[in-house]
Amino acid sequence: MLSPGTMLGGRYRLDSRIASGGMGDVWKATDSVLGRTVAVKILLPSLMEDPGFAERFRAEARVVATLSHHNIVRVYDYGESDLDGGGKAAYLVMEFIEGEALSKVLQTQGRLSPAQTMVLMAQAADALDEAHRAGIIHRDVKPGNLMVKPNGTVLLADFGIARSAQSTNLTMAGSVLGTAAYISPEQANGLPATPQSDQYSLGVVAYQCLQGRRPWDSDNPLELAMRHARDTPPPLPPDTPPAVLSVIQRAMSKDPGQRFPTALDFANAARAAAGDQATSPVPVSPGTSGFTAAATPPPGRGLDDDATKVGMQLPPKAPPKRVGLYAMLGAGALALVLIVGGLFIALANNGDGDPGGGDGGQPTASDSAVDNGDTAAIDRNTFIGMSRQDADAALQAAGFTQVQFLGRGNWVSEINPSGENIPKATVIKVTLSLQRPSNPNPGDSGNPGGGSDDPTVNPSCILGPLCKN
Repeated sequence: MLSPGTMLGGRYRLDSRIASGGMGDVWKATDSVLGRTVAVKILLPSLMEDPGFAERFRAEARVVATLSHHNIVRVYDYGESDLDGGGKAAYLVMEFIEGEALSKVLQTQGRLSPAQTMVLMAQAADALDEAHRAGIIHRDVKPGNLMVKPNGTVLLADFGIARSAQSTNLTMAGSVLGTAAYISPEQANGLPATPQSDQYSLGVVAYQCLQGRRPWDSDNPLELAMRHARDTPPPLPPDTPPAVLSVIQRAMSKDPGQRFPTALDFANAARAAAGDQATSPVPVSPGTSGFTAAATPPPGRGLDDDATKVGMQLPPKAPPKRVGLYAMLGAGALALVLIVGGLFIALANNGDGDPGGGDGGQPTASDSAVDNGDTAAIDRNTFIGMSRQDADAALQAAGFTQVQFLGRGNWVSEINPSGENIPKATVIKVTLSLQRPSNPNPGDSGNPGGGSDDPTVNPSCILGPLCKN
């Protein structure tokens, strides 16, 4: 059991827990040899029993240790320590940051000015450029992984799911890692992440800084990922300077080839857009400290930004079932399998919400549905516009084996029944059409913006209706 005063490796004394998440805790600690304050990221002892988790944690240490940049949190040490009472803990010793996660800043400030946003994005893009030149793709860029110091310096943290030559073999074929609220369109469609994928995620962060909220929010990770893949974000505030709009529009282009050639180009464009207006740092609370998520998260939330985090699989528990989603995670975590374009994307919910983004909680269902495993939910809006192949795969995956397709065509225009707690023995009737119908999510969910179903709207434009040809 970890508690203040626990020594790890005979060197690092744990002082206070500063964040908790689905994989472990982050502690403020003291290096008794060098006499300095450090942050110690500790993998849950129960996860050390899974060789895959342990190896990925070691891989993170190797990945970040290769990077040396003033905008990247430094790694000092890695170790494994036997615990009193049995068990073993793996830990990563990192630079202790005096400041706040950007997610906390947004929770406090609401939104940032265009100049402040561009200054932050330029620094984050500089950090990404350093990683990309080393052959490392972060794959989880979000406000909770950007630390802001009182002087305005930004540091990129948490390379736990980064892809590199050292850790490529840890990624399951066909799977995608990241956070659904910030995932790139190509990742949502099951394609490999590239450096441009990190650019897109950072563009979403910039959008959130200016708008005060993410372009889309949903409890359903499938809906979130699909909206990144095909919808146009709602327009940014009208007072956003054209140069800033241009930077974010390019970073959030649906086509990776239309984004910046490199993250350094992104950084330079952001600096140019900030211009002479960037005269003051982003305000953060002095004395706030920690790594990745320094402040104590709000109740029910944890270490990361979003309740729909794509990632690794924890020991199974019986969470609520939803169509197309497999229950994989335990200890308050929900794993989801998203089927897009015939490829499987492992989406994991570890209860780690974004203080600045306002995500919802986990999908709910009655206890009997969870315990008996004989019912599941069908989200009608998610299925409308889905291909017959994907709809059939999603229904079969959820346990609905009696599926009847009606009509001609390849696109789902209606599905009956829909809703919560549908017995899996029910015959599910899916109506098909020759033309792909408009996705109802943007209008039905109450979110602003009309989506990208309008063929006159440029899908890579962020200006909404103003993008019409």
